[in-house]
Amino acid sequence: MSFTRSIRACGLGRAVKPFLSSDLATALLMPQLTLIMLCFTSFIPAIGLADSDERPDHERNDAQETVYTLSNDAIQNEVLAFRRYGNGHMEPAGRFTTGGTGTGSGLGNQGALALSHNEHYLFAVNAGSNDVSVFRVKRDGLVLVDRVAEEGSTPISITVNRNRVYVVNAGDDSIYGFRFDPSAGKLHPLPGSHWNLSGEGTAPAQISFGQEGDALVVTEKVTNKITTFSLSEDGTPANRHVIDSAGTTPFGFAFGKREQFFVSEAQGGAVGGATVSSYQLLEDGRVQVIDGEVAVGQTAACWLAITPNGRVAFTADTPANAISAFAFDSAGRLSLLQTRAAEENRPTDLAVSTDGTVLYTLSGGDHSIGIYRIRRGGALEKLESLDSLPAGVTGLVVR
Repeated sequence: MSFTRSIRACGLGRAVKPFLSSDLATALLMPQLTLIMLCFTSFIPAIGLADSDERPDHERNDAQETVYTLSNDAIQNEVLAFRRYGNGHMEPAGRFTTGGTGTGSGLGNQGALALSHNEHYLFAVNAGSNDVSVFRVKRDGLVLVDRVAEEGSTPISITVNRNRVYVVNAGDDSIYGFRFDPSAGKLHPLPGSHWNLSGEGTAPAQISFGQEGDALVVTEKVTNKITTFSLSEDGTPANRHVIDSAGTTPFGFAFGKREQFFVSEAQGGAVGGATVSSYQLLEDGRVQVIDGEVAVGQTAACWLAITPNGRVAFTADTPANAISAFAFDSAGRLSLLQTRAAEENRPTDLAVSTDGTVLYTLSGGDHSIGIYRIRRGGALEKLESLDSLPAGVTGLVVR
């Protein structure tokens, strides 16, 4: 299968192609342009969020946590909140406008939303209006406290570490940073933080701080690169480092323990070709491969989430409608535990509950969130689904 099909399978599609130069589009995308679309095709607008007051009171008064996703609406972007109860049932808990706009279609990304470490603030990207929104998290919902423009174009993924916030931009292949004032919930542009990725037309998927907060990691789907930035004491990039990804089409990733991180690889959308690789983030901000291209046995592993104890990773294998579980040892070496069919159509993001007992899947095919109990060895037991999400939803975080 061509590289372009790999891009569409994981959800880039129309969101990326306009940002490529004509020369790069010819060289990189024309031979291959269908994978990143497979990972989130058929977002059809829905009328509203599922309503459910049918549960008995004794089953509805034990709220366990709140799940957030982003509507990415091109007219009025909103954070959608849901409460999950002890029996797995989930119901809407509010819609909160960001003040900005999305694109209305999938972004080919992971990390459109991020929580502060103390979970007092929620950050959201507005890919359509080129800015970032900040919400204060309250018991009864979210309160918009700030919205700030950035120097880049089309922010698609955001990451937070203490008083620093960074986004990666699909429009101009760059990163951009802010200083965050937690006492007021305000963002302030960080001079000197607007840096380019490895080149043009990189199609970034995700940005994340390393665990120590002194480096940034970005996956680039089209160029098959992993780009890192070592940071100065003031939070601005000091150096950029670029390595070839172990597998092609590196997409979502998550950190485990000891500055190890794990990356899903769509492998150009090759049938049954999806892989996961592990890496070590070094003290100087460089990266080295630990375990490369461990087979998933599915097609286009696009999103990846790790349990809080750092022992199991899950991938969303979007075109295959599957979820795969991996174990990894203390050295970061990977082994496939099992794969099961997703009961939702085309899972397009993942998140794990704060206690590590529940996996959430965001589905682009049927606009739903699936709720699964995590059993021993990464086995999944389906609990429930919440349907009727709007088109183009992106991002999934839990508190």
